[in-house]
Amino acid sequence: MDNNKHDAQSPESQATPVLAPSVNTDDAAPQTQASEPQANQLEDKAVKPADTKPQASKPESTQAARQVLQVNRSSWAIRFGVLLALGLTVCTIGGGYLLYQQMQQQLQLQETKNLALQDQLQQALLVPNQRIAQLEQQQLSDAKTFQELSKLATDQSQLQDRLNKLAQRSPTHWMASEAEYLVNMAGRKLWLEKDPRTATDLLKSADETIAAMNNPALLPIRKALAKDIAATTNIKSVDIEGGVLALNALIDQLDKLPLNRADNASSTPEDTAISGDLNDWQSNLSKTWKALTQDFITIRHRTADAPALLAPEQQWYLVENIRHKLLQSQLALYRYDRAAYHQSLMMARQWIQTYFDVQAHQTSEAIAEIDKLATLELDPITLKSFAAKPLLLQLTSYGELTSSEEPQL
Repeated sequence: MDNNKHDAQSPESQATPVLAPSVNTDDAAPQTQASEPQANQLEDKAVKPADTKPQASKPESTQAARQVLQVNRSSWAIRFGVLLALGLTVCTIGGGYLLYQQMQQQLQLQETKNLALQDQLQQALLVPNQRIAQLEQQQLSDAKTFQELSKLATDQSQLQDRLNKLAQRSPTHWMASEAEYLVNMAGRKLWLEKDPRTATDLLKSADETIAAMNNPALLPIRKALAKDIAATTNIKSVDIEGGVLALNALIDQLDKLPLNRADNASSTPEDTAISGDLNDWQSNLSKTWKALTQDFITIRHRTADAPALLAPEQQWYLVENIRHKLLQSQLALYRYDRAAYHQSLMMARQWIQTYFDVQAHQTSEAIAEIDKLATLELDPITLKSFAAKPLLLQLTSYGELTSSEEPQL
């Protein structure tokens, strides 16, 4: 026991606590493996009996303690270095991220500035573009105005030439105007009034007027007038006005036509007087018998089919239908429609002959008038224009005949 206490107070025993913490450290284990034999030797020396010499073990324990301290210091330096490296790495990453964020913000800001500058540039270019478009439109309008002015100048020169020609006309120019008026009237008579006879007379008057001018240069006009006169002469003249008036008179007589009734078709009255001769006793007997039975039974004999009977109250509808057909024939007469004209007349004639008394004087005259009107021949007018009209227009416009027709003023 005393030896143990003495060992604990010795320098060797004081080095043992120093080795204990170095053995228990986990971080310095790899570095202290080389010093483990020396530590074991120190422990062996500490366990040895007290008869060992303290002067020989003291330097060795001091050297081991220094080595342990150096190992601990190197392990803390390594730890600090690792932590410092980690800290620098984290700081570097954070700084890089912040720098990246700043660069992104600067890029967005620069892009926004670029967009704003682009908008400003577009707004600045909008006004010049509009001005250029206005100038182009104005240039086009100026070109059109120049063309119109050129055309007006040309028309003005043509008008001046025509005025000069009009100033040099002969005193007989009014005769050309008169001939043109006569040709225009002939056209109205022919195509509006369907009167080729009057149209022919007007064309002949126009030819006489041109002949009175005594100008050989007007022979083409006279040739054209001769052609027009021959064309109108070949057209058959139809008395349209006379036919229309006859139809009007026939329409007025429809209310006076008698209907075809059975009581109107009575037989010829027989002689019922009794003679005083005794030899006529048979006839006298027959006459007496007929006189007695006449008031009871009436017998009439017909050799043909009886016409259709019509009630008196239906006469108004019949008359209106016939009047409608006659009006249709009038319209067809004005239009020179031959088929419609004859169809309407024949329908009216059939109704009159069927429903009215044909033995009456008024009915027979109406049927005869319809047959007379049906003989009208309506030939359509194929002539479309007069050949002399454009030549007369040249003569009245320019004072002479030109090779090509110029536009009318």
